[in-house]
Order: sequence, then structure tokens, then C-alpha cells
Amino acid sequence: MLLAFSSPPFYTTYVHLPPEDDPTPSRIYHDPRYHPFFAHALGAADGSHITTAPPAEERGPSRNRKGGVSQNIFVTCTLDTLLFTYVLSGIEGSATDATVFQMAREADFRVPDGRYYLADAGYGFLDVLLVPYRGVRYHLAEWGRANVKPVNKEELFNLRHAKLQNTIERLFGILKKRFPILRSGCEYRMKYQVRLPPALCALHNFIRLHDPSEINDFIDIHEDPDRPPSTGELAQGPATRAERERANARRDYIATSMWNSYQEWARQAEEAQEMVL
Repeated sequence: MLLAFSSPPFYTTYVHLPPEDDPTPSRIYHDPRYHPFFAHALGAADGSHITTAPPAEERGPSRNRKGGVSQNIFVTCTLDTLLFTYVLSGIEGSATDATVFQMAREADFRVPDGRYYLADAGYGFLDVLLVPYRGVRYHLAEWGRANVKPVNKEELFNLRHAKLQNTIERLFGILKKRFPILRSGCEYRMKYQVRLPPALCALHNFIRLHDPSEINDFIDIHEDPDRPPSTGELAQGPATRAERERANARRDYIATSMWNSYQEWARQAEEAQEMVL
């Protein structure tokens, strides 16, 4: 059954990248906080650690930064329907998110021209990813502790980016709550352990499509319990200097447009309040 769920035709029916002309997610399109600023986003992307039990001689490379033994997976998902659209598994737990992402690009991960995925600050400046500003609050937990409003374009961008990108953290949390074996691990041969994440992602999608209301059982799940640390060296990856400059300019343009819109909204809200008084 594991081989069936992680292979065509079942797997490719339920887990596949969106088409080039995939419309803007409705969560973005119908919300002025996100549209038109993130109109070209296809979904969210991130990595997660899945507990494994490799042979003793292979445990060194599989030991992650938390000291556990795991495989690092790279995943993308939709923003509206909580569906997985891409899964790359089997990378040793010591690998960085940027390394895993580069492996995905060299394998079969493709992003249409002009589109991108929302990713966290552990990834680099690339045409196919939109990442938050480093050195500025960008995780929702940081905003929750601060309990303040954004004071500049970088903070506003990071807050709204985090609210959208957090979709994939929640999805990882749901997946691991639905299938506890992903957290407890198993002692099958590694060639089977590697197939477990994609097989269970495909099963998750199958359930979402054929029993949509079942997701209400996970209403209290908000993030991945094994979320990798979001700090560390900024990944450069294989991107050229020109690509990094393009990605940085795109982010600045979005952040500036978003901040100008926010300032106008705040001004109108203040004027309306004065009229009431």
C-alpha cells in the first residue's frame, strides 16, 4: 500500500504542481491586505523534519540541529484548500532548507515564469521565492509577543507575508497530527521510510478532496510542531547576482506599494474617526 500511495497513478493524481495559468488564490484575491501585492503567488513553500531510524552508520548525516535523527523534506502547498502540491523527501536531517530546495530544483520542481512561492527567511533571494526581510519580525509568534502595529514597510510586509506563509506550517501540523508515525518514526528500511511522507501527503489530499468537512477535526492546529529554526546564514544558493537583485527589488516594490496603501487606509480611518467625534 505504501508503494501504491507514493507512486503513479494515485500519487500523481492527488499531488501535482499547479498549472502555469493557475489563478491567484482566492484568499489573496478577495482580501485587500494581500491583493494585488501577492497576486503572483502560487502557494507557500517550506521544509520540515520527519523522524527516521536509519542504520547506525548513517545516523551522523541524519542528525538535525535539535539533536534528533530525521529526514528533511521540502513541500509546497495551496493557500486556499490546504493541499500539498509538491513533496521531496529523503534528504538527511543535517541538510539546510536551502540545500534541500536546491535539490528539488535540480530534480523536478518547476515554477512558471513570473510566479513564485512564499517562503521563510531560511531561503535565498530567488525569482521563484518571495522571502521576508531578515532582522525584522517575521514570524507570527514574534508579532504576538510584540502586540504592536507595523511601523514601516518592512514590518508590514513581514506581518502579512507571515500570515499567508503560515498556511504551510499549519498544514505540517495537521499532517503530523493525522499521521503520528511521522513524529514517532518507524524502523522499516530507509527506502520505505523515504516514501512515507509523500504517501501520507497524497492520502491527506485524497481526504481533503473527498471529505472536506473532516478538516474541522484539526481546527486547533496552527503550526508545525517540528518547525526547523528560522535563523542561520542567509542562503545564496545557485542564484546569480542579477537574480538576487531582481528578487530584492521585487520585494521592495511590493513592500512599498503595500505600505503606501496601508498609510492611505490609516489616514482615511483617522478622518472618519474625527468626523464621528
